[in-house]
Amino acid sequence: MVLKNRVGQDGSHRPVGGASPPWCRRLLIVLVVAVASTCIWTAQAAADPVIAAAGDIACDPADPGYNGGAGTSDRCRQRATSDLLVGAGLTNVLPLGDIQYDSASLSNIMAVYDPTWGRVKSISRPILGNHESSGTGYFDYFNGPGVTDGPAGPRGKGYYSFDVGSWHLVALNSNCTRPADTTDVVDCGVGSEQERWLRADLAAHPASCTLAYWHHARWSSGHDGSNAFMQPLWEALEDAQAEILLSGHSHDYERFSPLDRNGNLDPAGGIRQFVVGTGGAFFTGGLDTREAHSEIAQNTTFGVLKLTLHPTSYDWQFEPLAGGTFTDSGSGLCHGLVSGPGGSPGGVPGGAVGPRCLARRIRVGSREIGRLRLGLGKPALLQQAPPPRAQRRRAWRYCVSGSRGRALVGFSRGGPARLVVSTARGHRRGRIRPGVTLRLVRRAHRVRRLGRGLYAGTGRARRVVFQARRGRVRFVGVADRRLIARPLLLRSYVRLVGL
Repeated sequence: MVLKNRVGQDGSHRPVGGASPPWCRRLLIVLVVAVASTCIWTAQAAADPVIAAAGDIACDPADPGYNGGAGTSDRCRQRATSDLLVGAGLTNVLPLGDIQYDSASLSNIMAVYDPTWGRVKSISRPILGNHESSGTGYFDYFNGPGVTDGPAGPRGKGYYSFDVGSWHLVALNSNCTRPADTTDVVDCGVGSEQERWLRADLAAHPASCTLAYWHHARWSSGHDGSNAFMQPLWEALEDAQAEILLSGHSHDYERFSPLDRNGNLDPAGGIRQFVVGTGGAFFTGGLDTREAHSEIAQNTTFGVLKLTLHPTSYDWQFEPLAGGTFTDSGSGLCHGLVSGPGGSPGGVPGGAVGPRCLARRIRVGSREIGRLRLGLGKPALLQQAPPPRAQRRRAWRYCVSGSRGRALVGFSRGGPARLVVSTARGHRRGRIRPGVTLRLVRRAHRVRRLGRGLYAGTGRARRVVFQARRGRVRFVGVADRRLIARPLLLRSYVRLVGL
């Protein structure tokens, strides 16, 4: 639409034909708002960090397929996979173990890995694989000769954590003490130093979205199959409502549906695992018989997995070498988001259906349950969370997808939320969840009694509150510190919301 201007006697510019009609002005306003909203959304999306990952990377310099570093069609393609990383605008690169074959000595790493994937060494946060052995050359390369700590984690341990945007990332060591193997110095068992460190780290970083990575895949249809010795660490991640696990070891690419600790399908609260052993070294067999809930798998195309980490969701894309035809892409929501009608995820960018209920499984944060956050007023809650199922002046009730439980918010007289609790069994803070025994909670957490069945957490969980009756937890939630300091007032808010 073109509007010609004319110059008036006073020097002003006016559209030919007089003033614009009302419908035209409204149309212009709509167009301006639409363009501005698109620009804002695009800028936000562009700001979200992108990471890339793959394992089983650089072949031995004596490998018959090395070919002066150029490799062949099915071996030693570390140069080609590294080309997918250089200049790609990545925030971090996660080498998923076995970075250098057959032995990750410093000399071998410098000969093959460093000229290729070493080009993104400054943004790399690696993990140990079985071919790194004790890790002497590995730690010398990434941390520095003799340095005790650095980008690869503490020397001799190799597990550490860091944040990328709003996500919490945990690097773990799967070279664990296990049957018929006494050479490893790191343990992965229940109560081991690494498992205790992991649980403490997850408790200290209650992020809305969590990604973990280790070398030996917990579930795999490929070479060496599934690795049950990693079960204790999987369970720790599931207890913390982690979203993603990345692994290698099987030289293939395989994506699983979100799974619970028993390997059962759990779309609402399970961990989605990607096996990305396609870093360039060579392929291994397997995949003839696929594990349950394996969604896609291949062992013919090298490439890397790229993940865009949005504040409340993630996108994945397997990027093959130039000329490759296999690819895989999709999106997922972080736990704690709301669910749409019938339990399907809602609130995805571009989705047409708005959220209706809270997700069935949510990790209770330090100040919130999902998007129900302490301190929010009623207008903010109506914008950020699904509409309440029941709405009284000082107490709102929310439905929980696929559950008989409910979430409840109690407001102060001035309006802000001061108490947020849930009776849904899938809403938890560590071992504290409705239905669990008080005895188990006390064994797993430090809590203090506020009187007459009310309890509060300590330390970073000081705002977490729960109620126990007849030896079992009735609800879990978070409360304003002033309520926790005044148990009688807290009890009145519990009655206010109808519990």
